[in-house]
Amino acid sequence: MPMTDLRSSINVQHEEGDELSFWSKYPNVQKEMDKVEDVLEKTVKTRRKIVEEASMDLLKAGGKRIRPALTIICAQYGNYDSSKIVPLAAALELFHMATLIHDDIIDNAKKRRGIETAQSKYGKDVAVYTGDYLFSKAFLLAATVNHGEKILHLSRFVKAICEGEIEQHVSKYNYHTSASTYLKRIKYKTALLFGLCCQVGAEISECDPYIIRNLRKYGMALGTAFQLKDDLLDVTGNDETVGKPTGNDILEGVYTLPFLYTIQNTAYGQEVLNILKRHHFTKKDVTEIIHIIKQSGGIQYTKNLEDRYYDKAVSSLKRIPDHECTHILLDLIEMMRHRMS
Repeated sequence: MPMTDLRSSINVQHEEGDELSFWSKYPNVQKEMDKVEDVLEKTVKTRRKIVEEASMDLLKAGGKRIRPALTIICAQYGNYDSSKIVPLAAALELFHMATLIHDDIIDNAKKRRGIETAQSKYGKDVAVYTGDYLFSKAFLLAATVNHGEKILHLSRFVKAICEGEIEQHVSKYNYHTSASTYLKRIKYKTALLFGLCCQVGAEISECDPYIIRNLRKYGMALGTAFQLKDDLLDVTGNDETVGKPTGNDILEGVYTLPFLYTIQNTAYGQEVLNILKRHHFTKKDVTEIIHIIKQSGGIQYTKNLEDRYYDKAVSSLKRIPDHECTHILLDLIEMMRHRMS
């Protein structure tokens, strides 16, 4: 089927709470995702029950499991071997979980996916230990695949994401950050892991280098769009749907693209600055800023950029031979385009 017809044939059901069940439409993916869940549950078990409980809380909170799914789907472009792909996919999800726990500590977040965060429920010390534990278990799990090069990829990823988090920290409350600098930041924060998930899945399955390269580009573009959507949801969503307090980025001085566009490129910039200078900056002030962002065009600017990255992801798929998994990757774009959490 030509790519243009393929894209128009997609029919996605966008239902709230339909996260893991999204994969049920694709039996070959769902079967492997079920295996990943089993591996994750077994892997987080430890004699230190408080660490296990903190890990299981996040695991049971669900989520879309997009990252391990990307590894599984991209691996099916080649010689798929479940015994190698499933542990690697689970390891990549553990990396993601570890970064979430550490992010919540830095952001002093109280909720994640609608439940109390590890740092809020168990304290920052336990949360740090839990994040470190998940990182170590991820490396151990990846090592079972016996591909030294993949461990190197993962090590480089951890290094990059740490650098990205440090950059975000030192840039707190800096409203002069350019759009290009911000996009570079979210490359490290989110896009690199999406790209890595696609890349290692295709590599393990011995895909053609050209296919590997374009699947990685797909993942990078998808990851960038994913983060831009998160930025939008922080100012357009509501606490219940998103699963965490909206407007928290602004409150914590982590200025995302809708905010940066408003303060730098519109007549509303000075109005926002005046609010930021208030002696006691509160959630009520954040709500006022969000209202201004909606008036300024910052939402539409970010949405347009998000759409451009979805288009880049589609373009990467057009460059490789048609495959049944291409349907799934295109479907995933549409699901992410319309997600509300």
